[in-house]
Amino acid sequence: MKDKELKPKQEVPLVFLLARLWIPVSAFLFFLISIVSKEELLARFLGNASLVVHQVVEYGTQIGLWLSTAFLVQRMVTVFIWDGLIAGISGRSVPRLPKDVTGICIFGVALIGILATVFKQSVTGIWATSGVVSIVIGVALRNVILDIFIGLSMHIEKSFQIGDWVMVHQNRRETHIVGQVVEINWRTTRLKTTAKNLVVVPNSKMGEAILTNYMQPKPHFRIDLQFILDYSVSPDRAIRVLMSGVQSVAGSKRILVEPAPEVLLDEALSTGQRYAVRFFILPAQISPRESKHVVNKSVIEHLARAGLTPSMEKEMLYFDTASSLPLIASARDDNFDEVLTRSELFEVLSKEDCLALLKKVKRKDLKAGEFLYRQGNVGDTFYLLAEGLLCSSIEVADMEFRAKVERLESGIHFGAEGVLHKGTRLSTISAITDSVVLAFDPEVVAELASRNGDFLSLVNERMVLGQDRIMKTKWKIQKEEARSITRSKKIGVGRTIQTFFTDFFPSSHPHAKTVPNKPSSS
Repeated sequence: MKDKELKPKQEVPLVFLLARLWIPVSAFLFFLISIVSKEELLARFLGNASLVVHQVVEYGTQIGLWLSTAFLVQRMVTVFIWDGLIAGISGRSVPRLPKDVTGICIFGVALIGILATVFKQSVTGIWATSGVVSIVIGVALRNVILDIFIGLSMHIEKSFQIGDWVMVHQNRRETHIVGQVVEINWRTTRLKTTAKNLVVVPNSKMGEAILTNYMQPKPHFRIDLQFILDYSVSPDRAIRVLMSGVQSVAGSKRILVEPAPEVLLDEALSTGQRYAVRFFILPAQISPRESKHVVNKSVIEHLARAGLTPSMEKEMLYFDTASSLPLIASARDDNFDEVLTRSELFEVLSKEDCLALLKKVKRKDLKAGEFLYRQGNVGDTFYLLAEGLLCSSIEVADMEFRAKVERLESGIHFGAEGVLHKGTRLSTISAITDSVVLAFDPEVVAELASRNGDFLSLVNERMVLGQDRIMKTKWKIQKEEARSITRSKKIGVGRTIQTFFTDFFPSSHPHAKTVPNKPSSS
């Protein structure tokens, strides 16, 4: 079985190598045969030809042999060393620059060999002449040569490679170039920016500039976003809302779950408190600009649902500076009236119904990882997530883990099955981040549902949608379990067949181990 698995892996490189080597090999063999049988060919086919034709054949076969040999050597170095050994070690394709340098060196040696052996020229004179010419060319093309040698040094240092996302630092921050390296050639390095533009940077500029490689030493890197909130928003609440915003897009939209996102109180400014929202991405999957768009959009949506806005510059006048200055709000001073009015639940209620519902509301604070209620519990409370991020999960029979059904973001109501049907909880609700949940009195909710059809329809719609997602999750788990059972059966049958043939055809290898027969119990 192992031999059958290895055959395709061995055949593909062989065909690939033959496809790239057959032209230089054919040219080399043609000129080699021409050199060996030159006299016979001249005598048989070109016996009556002129002296000029004989000289052309004489010099042409020798020059052709040198050039075809150089072509074959250059192609073998490219295939076996650059595209084979070096690319296999680095795991990436080798840029064109080192291949071209190798080719020039090989063909340069071939040219000197042609001048020395075919045309009988002095190699010393050739080197002296080439030295003078090199000085003249070096002075005239010093910038081009600088680009070439800095390009070679960059390839040796491997500060960046093709496919890496880098930032080329300029004099001002707004002029920094952020892009993906798509090509490194003789004179320039080409970057594809997040705006899908191609930026061509001379290698001399790349060598002099400060460079940030986002994909080294690890393929992921951190992005920081800054938000300034007013001092009237307590730090705990601000961190809770901002964290729920970035956590809600982690994993599903190529924002990494590990390393975990974090929110820090960065600095206290005159305009408010500045918070740093930090998260990690894989540049190979999402560009830095696109990731900023995704996280900014999610955070702003969570701020809007919480009734918060970024702080702005303002001027305030106080006549009594000793007692009238505003204080920083505590955790219990947070006002959630704006949160309630922004929920879709309260769009179908009148002002009187909202006041009746809010009269007996209770606030419940959850820490990250804490459970609100568990699957199978009996409860009749109707909830609204004011701030934070919750997870709905289910426990399946014969399974040692809970399967995630969905994420609940701020503004979502849930738990209606306990009020309308007096049943058990269908899923387990736990907190992903620190969260604030509002619990409503079940009698008030039931009374509103009995006389407000729009309210009842909206509550039922959310309840049915949650039940449907739970059923789909269970069906998906059962399907995956059936696949795993089928896969294990196939593996068991394969091992049985392999054992049968191993016993039927014992190994003849001289080092094969033999297991002594156990004595019979009789």
